[in-house]
Amino acid sequence: MSAFAGRTWLRRGRLFNLSLVCALLILFALAASSCGSNPGPPAALSVVSATDLGTIPTNPDILGRDGAFSTLFQGYSVWLYGDTFLASPNAEGRTLISDSWSYTTDLDAQDGITGFQERLDSDGAPTMILVETPAEYAFNQAHNGNPCQVQPCGARWALWPATIVTDVTNNQALVFYMLVYALPGSFNFQGIGSSVAIWQDFNQLPQRPAFNPAIVSGHPDLMFNQNQPNFGSAAFITNGTLYVYGCGIPSNSTDKGCRLAKVNPASVLDPSAWTYFAGNGNWSTQISDAVSVFDDANILSVSWNNYLQQYVAVYSQLFSQNVVMRTSPNPEGPWSREVTAFVAMQPSSGNVYDAHAHAEYDLDGGQTIFATYSRATGQFTSEVRLVSVQLARP
Repeated sequence: MSAFAGRTWLRRGRLFNLSLVCALLILFALAASSCGSNPGPPAALSVVSATDLGTIPTNPDILGRDGAFSTLFQGYSVWLYGDTFLASPNAEGRTLISDSWSYTTDLDAQDGITGFQERLDSDGAPTMILVETPAEYAFNQAHNGNPCQVQPCGARWALWPATIVTDVTNNQALVFYMLVYALPGSFNFQGIGSSVAIWQDFNQLPQRPAFNPAIVSGHPDLMFNQNQPNFGSAAFITNGTLYVYGCGIPSNSTDKGCRLAKVNPASVLDPSAWTYFAGNGNWSTQISDAVSVFDDANILSVSWNNYLQQYVAVYSQLFSQNVVMRTSPNPEGPWSREVTAFVAMQPSSGNVYDAHAHAEYDLDGGQTIFATYSRATGQFTSEVRLVSVQLARP
C-alpha cells in the first residue's frame, strides 16, 4: 500500500508487482549493505508453530488482489484490498479498480475465515471502498479502454488503502490511503501523497476529507505530500491515543525507515494536533523532526500483544519469502531484531511483500496470532493466504 499497500499490474501476459515495496526493491539492491541489517535486542518471543489455513475466500469475478487490511467495525470484520482485477467489466466498463473490500461476521479464524460478502454494482461487480472524486472518475474513464478517449490509454488515478483502525470511542473507523498516479507498465507510477478517510456508518462509505486551503496543491483531500512519510502503514489506538507509522517516502525510493506519529483520534484531521517521535523520548510538532524507529518494512501491522506484554510488528522481509516479527515494550521502541514467523509459499513470480497480522482474531490474548499475505498464482491470478502463528514467551 504502500506506498503503504502492495499492488499488482497485469500487463503483456505477465503478473507484475505494482507495489511501492517492489519498486523499492530495485533501488534497495543498490543499498544492500543496510538491507541485511538486523539491529536491536532479542525479540521477546519465540515461534512454536505456524499453520497454513488456506486462502481467504473471494468473489469468483475477482482474478486477483492484495493488501487485505482488516478491522472489526460495527459488528463486521471488514477487509480492504488494493488493485483488484475483474474477470468481467464492471458497470463503468473497467476490469481494474484500484481498491475493493469485503466483510464477514466470522470472527473465529482457527479453521480459516468464511462468510465473506461484498457490495456489488448494477452489473454485479465488486465495488470500491474509497470513492473517486468527480475529476478522478472523469480522468479514469477517459483513459480506460483500448482504444481510449484520451491518450495515454491506461493512465489512472489510484486510491490504495493502507491500514484501517477502529476508533471505538467515536464509533468510527479510520481508513488510511495513498493517492497514486499510474501509467501502463511495470513500476510506472508515482505516489502523490497520503491521507485518512472517516468511516462513520457501515451502511455508507468512508468520506475522504477536504482541506481548505489544500495542503497538497490540486488534491485537497491529502494530509501528507510525496516528500513526507507514508503515514498509515500501520496504526492502532491505545489509552485514547492513535499511533500511526509512516514507512518510506514516495519521492525517495531508497528510504525504508518507519517513522511514528501520535494524535487524539478525534483530531486526526487536524494536522496541527499531530506530533512525531523525534528520538530520545522526544516528540515534536514538526514532521521534519521524525526519526525512523526501525527499517526494512513497508506494509505491516503493529499491535499490542497481551500474552507477550509487548507490541508486535509483522511484515515481509525484503528479498525473501520470510514473514518476520519484531517486539517492543513501547510504540517508539526500542524495537527488537527480526524473528522469522514463517516462510510464505513461493509465488509464481516476484516476492511476497504485504504480510501483516489481524489483531482482531488473536486467540488467548495473542498467544496465537493470524497473518495474511498475497502471492501470485499464475499469469493473471493471485490469492491471499491465512496463517496462524503460535507464540511462546522467551
